[in-house]
Amino acid sequence: MVMLGPGVAISKARKVSSLTVSQEGQVTAIAGDPQAALDQLAREYMNLSGQIAQATLASLLEKYPNIKGIASGSK
Repeated sequence: MVMLGPGVAISKARKVSSLTVSQEGQVTAIAGDPQAALDQLAREYMNLSGQIAQATLASLLEKYPNIKGIASGSK
């Protein structure tokens, strides 16, 4: 929640069907295997990290178009 903000963090946690998450971000119930719920939650956050990295890279390539040529070995 510190890194992503409460809205995004809670939204991602609520995508894990076996978790019940309060408005404050507290997990109030876990249905089924807690380890499986934690694994699914970790995947949700990792997927988001990938999207953030892609957006950051796209922004950099837009700002510095010459990077594309350097990265591919062309001049």
